[in-house]
Amino acid sequence: MSKLNDQFDVLSNTLRLLPEEILRLGYFIKEINEPEEGISNVEIACVNVFNNIYGMMCALKDEGAVLSIYEHDAITTILCIRHILQHQSGRLKNNLRDAWSKSIQGAPVLIKYNVSDPGMADPPLYISVEWFQEGIFKSNNAKRLPAINSFWNLEAIKQKVDVSSHGSWASTYVCVMALITEAVRKIVTEYGSVITASGYDSDVYLKHFKTINAINTEDYGLIT
Repeated sequence: MSKLNDQFDVLSNTLRLLPEEILRLGYFIKEINEPEEGISNVEIACVNVFNNIYGMMCALKDEGAVLSIYEHDAITTILCIRHILQHQSGRLKNNLRDAWSKSIQGAPVLIKYNVSDPGMADPPLYISVEWFQEGIFKSNNAKRLPAINSFWNLEAIKQKVDVSSHGSWASTYVCVMALITEAVRKIVTEYGSVITASGYDSDVYLKHFKTINAINTEDYGLIT
């Protein structure tokens, strides 16, 4: 299954590059005053992860390991967001660009999952929930939106945001690393038996995602 292993190595490489680009963001903003380039690099790195999760699911389907690429709600979330970017106009709507362009209406609300888990990564890249909900609703994946909302506990979270005096749902963003982490964790825990590490990155990430905690969507915090 070399194609499958190679695809996981490519995915692993993009998983490494995304946090690296987030770390480099400070250099572009503080050192050379080029925030647009830094933010664009982060967005591209994030979309590359989305694309390679899609590629991984397609490879698994080609190998007969899955019947559908939409096997789990966490994976489906990433695939549906990727579909928005592929088939609708615009770019990844996130708090980095919105804050820099001052286009956030009111105070932003950030959703962070696994707040009780000290090992949960929390990079400063959050994507707009209303943006991807609306995009999915307008796509041919609309039937998948209720399951996505339920899986990520978004209706209950929206109720709390709506009654809060801080922010609004239109300015609510969710930590993209939580979405990515759970999708890749599902791939590794469900199908890791048919994947063999074919490079340094894939060896690291195959081991890593077998041991991390699942995302608990009841264990969330709203940062305002």
